[in-house]
Amino acid sequence: MKILVVGAGPSGLMFASETKKLKPEWDIRVIEKNHPDANVVGWGVVLPGRAPHHPANPLSYLANHETLDAQYLEDFKLTHHNQSALKSTGVTLCGAERKSMVRELRQLCVSLGITIDYEQPALEDAELLCNDYDLVVVSNGINHTTTYYRDALKPKIEFGKNRYMWYGTPKTFDAMNLIFKSHSKGIFVAHSYKYSSTMSTFVVECSEETYQKSGLDEMSAQDAEKFIASVFEDDLDGNPVMAQEGLKWRNFMTLSHEQAFDGNVALLGDALQSGHFSIGHGTTMAVVGAQILVKAVYDNPDNVQAALTDFNQHVMPIMRLFDQHATISRLWFETVEDRMHLSPPEIAQSFADRRSELPPLPAALGQALERALARGEK
Repeated sequence: MKILVVGAGPSGLMFASETKKLKPEWDIRVIEKNHPDANVVGWGVVLPGRAPHHPANPLSYLANHETLDAQYLEDFKLTHHNQSALKSTGVTLCGAERKSMVRELRQLCVSLGITIDYEQPALEDAELLCNDYDLVVVSNGINHTTTYYRDALKPKIEFGKNRYMWYGTPKTFDAMNLIFKSHSKGIFVAHSYKYSSTMSTFVVECSEETYQKSGLDEMSAQDAEKFIASVFEDDLDGNPVMAQEGLKWRNFMTLSHEQAFDGNVALLGDALQSGHFSIGHGTTMAVVGAQILVKAVYDNPDNVQAALTDFNQHVMPIMRLFDQHATISRLWFETVEDRMHLSPPEIAQSFADRRSELPPLPAALGQALERALARGEK
């Protein structure tokens, strides 16, 4: 089989490497719009479990995962009214640097004989319609310049009301932290966790009203960093926050589809379904979706349409559930000002209960992944 993967991010790289291991004779090519030395977007990401034991953790597929300085977290800390409460998450979570993870996944692909071509122009719909590949996998994320909008896939885009920014900080948070901060200009919320022994992710969100009242809409990137560091000075122990060049405060974009493929073109990762950062399952969804597609093509090597029909049948229920969980969580944070009068235990309970009426997402992902890893079994 001749396969083209568009986008050298986690979902596409996982699909390419796992497929190549099973079918080394297949011709798999990855194209990426950026230079190989270009900075990978993002600081740290949250992954499930400990590598190499958890199959939804992409580090489990890397022989040198111990060199990535991943951090394992088992506690959750909520801070409200300058009071903190610490409790166990009940599971082990893994904070990892996104740049290192992507770099190692790319090296894994190359070591398996997969070609990665960089600085490639984005494919237009006409090129996707008329290609000489048996299978094209679009996995180039959500913030690319051209999004794959085929009518058959019935895409839907929705923007959240809050503004957010993905910062990094040298302050190392030893737990999954959620910080509610009342400020003279409004309410700010920070989501933070360490992803290496020296760095943490620090995502900050606020309402549009707070964003404008605070002057963030007119600040330079450097002034915004200083302002946010001052808002969370006590929590950061005086450490700075840093934004990657080119990243700006934005409204979260949710991209959804009713179908995962059209013709011989399939979507993976955020290109198929994005979800709000507050539930921390984005990279996990990339791995699970990739493994579902791997099983589909492995089980149907001579019939791409049968493979993609099988992929669609098993991936879309998971994506819809992910979308439901992420949307409910996003809406909870967009109305958090209505709960700021609550005591720390009360707001912690409200946060814990926000998705309680939905089927548990981790259990559904576990079942889907277990099936996907049973290659050759229906």
